Amino acid sequence: MTGEIAIRPARREELEEIWALVGRAVVHMNQLGNPQWGEDYPTRDFYAGDIDRGELYAAVIDGRLAGVACVNTSESPEYDPLPWTTSRPAVVIHRMAIDPAFQRHGVGSALFAFAEGEARRRGIAAMRIDTYSLNDRMQALIRKMGFTKVGEIHLHGRPLTYPCFEKALAI
Repeated sequence: MTGEIAIRPARREELEEIWALVGRAVVHMNQLGNPQWGEDYPTRDFYAGDIDRGELYAAVIDGRLAGVACVNTSESPEYDPLPWTTSRPAVVIHRMAIDPAFQRHGVGSALFAFAEGEARRRGIAAMRIDTYSLNDRMQALIRKMGFTKVGEIHLHGRPLTYPCFEKALAI
């Protein structure tokens, strides 16, 4: 059904298309019973900042934007008390959104693999990520990609916790 997945830096002129993709992903998550994202988070400005810092990456299939993820070394302060077994810096994946039309086609796995490649390229031996406790699909993907749960935090005023995961890399 889909062609090869290419990962490249997102471009400023794609912001509206990216924001529309995020909107479709939010509606889909909510339909699946996962209220992780809403009006308050993430905002269009988060994605604009990610692009401006060169930290937002786009997954493209056959010329169509299929997904995005922010990849950097910025961790939420809420991460600090967790019992991480890996050291800083760590490459962290934030705000991953896959267009519902492209879900279950390897886009998330490709973005994870890209982030891991970036970590290795930078000589960083750790990766970290969090997701909402009701986001079963993302938790399954995180585990499939070799991450281990280290604890849970609260974020964005949501009532439930965000499980946090890490992956040690042999550099």
